[in-house]
Amino acid sequence: MKRIKHLTGISFLFVSVALALASCVKKDDMYDETTSETNRKQIVQLYGADEEINLLALNLVPAVEDIVLIEVVRYPNSAADANQPLTIKLNKTTAPIDDYNTANGTNYIELPLASYTLGSDISSLTFAPGESIKQVKINLKKDQLDLSKQYAIGFTITDVGTGAVLNDDMKTVLYAIGLKNAYDGVYSYVSGLVTRYTAPGVPANDAFSGPLGPQNPDVEMVTLAAYSVGIEGLTWSGGTTGVGGIGGLKAVVDPATNLVTMSATEAPGGLTLTNWAGHVNKYDPATKTFTLAFRWNPTSTTREYEVVFKYKGPR
Repeated sequence: MKRIKHLTGISFLFVSVALALASCVKKDDMYDETTSETNRKQIVQLYGADEEINLLALNLVPAVEDIVLIEVVRYPNSAADANQPLTIKLNKTTAPIDDYNTANGTNYIELPLASYTLGSDISSLTFAPGESIKQVKINLKKDQLDLSKQYAIGFTITDVGTGAVLNDDMKTVLYAIGLKNAYDGVYSYVSGLVTRYTAPGVPANDAFSGPLGPQNPDVEMVTLAAYSVGIEGLTWSGGTTGVGGIGGLKAVVDPATNLVTMSATEAPGGLTLTNWAGHVNKYDPATKTFTLAFRWNPTSTTREYEVVFKYKGPR
């Protein structure tokens, strides 16, 4: 998935920079060689329109947040262009959502109207003289969204007036809205031990049993709700083989105590997976570290997994 590229904090470009950028854009066949410099108009396009999808990854807290969403860029052909106002028009569109879902087998749905308001009237956006980037904020009400669903929102420029020309290749942009709780991210193995049994009390002593640590590949903690994550990428000792039979592995954090409750949903082992009694299951917010201990198949081929995961970075 593509990441969104924001020009946060940039609302003005000096004319010399704008003109340099415009010269680059004009090389992309916006004009043919027969068009004189005096007849060339400034070019307008959407930042991020060259990406198939732009992911806006946001924390669940705060519940309501203002974020820069849309960035429209104009590339003046002259200082005179740059010093004139320019009014353009955008529309919201579902077409890029449908196209992306069809091409990628995804299930994005349009961001519901009740969950946001735009900070500007996109049907009439005006660049002030000297302004080369027009930003539109979205006020997002995250508590109105269902974390089990994937949301997206698309926009297209429909009119740039008589004072500019539209770059048709860069007129439509698609944003995906991804919400993350405080635990979401990529985690590395610090230490641990996994033991497989052929029967209760009878260790298998196989290659999959043994120490866990940096030799194991990273796992991902994926937001399920405000205080829960799914754990993806769990491996046996040595890290060469994934752990099967416990799909839907989930950690639920008690925000008051930081104690963790483990469970899984996939048969056969997942349905019996629980915290390992007498062992630590806790999250340390100061170090962003999970200390987990769980077991499954307690009456047959028991598996015991005790591990420390430390936050490495965002997904």
